[in-house]
Amino acid sequence: MIVTGNRAMGSDCNILVADRNRHVREFLRRELEGEGYRVKMARDGREVWEAMTGGDPPHLLILDLEIPYVEELVDKIQRSYSAPPVPLIVHSFREKIADESWLAHAAAFLEKREDPAHLKEVVAEVLARHYRDRFGYLSR
Repeated sequence: MIVTGNRAMGSDCNILVADRNRHVREFLRRELEGEGYRVKMARDGREVWEAMTGGDPPHLLILDLEIPYVEELVDKIQRSYSAPPVPLIVHSFREKIADESWLAHAAAFLEKREDPAHLKEVVAEVLARHYRDRFGYLSR
């Protein structure tokens, strides 16, 4: 099941946070909603695919590479798209990536140990870069 946070004032940007750890998902949801984003959460690759192909797809995906079914997700994306359909921020402990060709399209790579303020800055920069006309005001 996909969990949707409250719509925050001032932004129609929809971010999908995919992490295997419920506490990390909740933490990132609170941090990002505090910045005015709408946040959906997924706990595995199947939920990510459902959210990306559903009626209200995200503008940005924050992905933990260690979620269950991540290989299945990557396979579906590779078969359906030449690159990820939305900007991708890899947020993970992993240092080595199994399929570097697909993840070469990632907009950013962040270690989970990073300060949440840095993650929020990167989110704003990625959105401003990829959706200049729509979210350009997010760049600081």
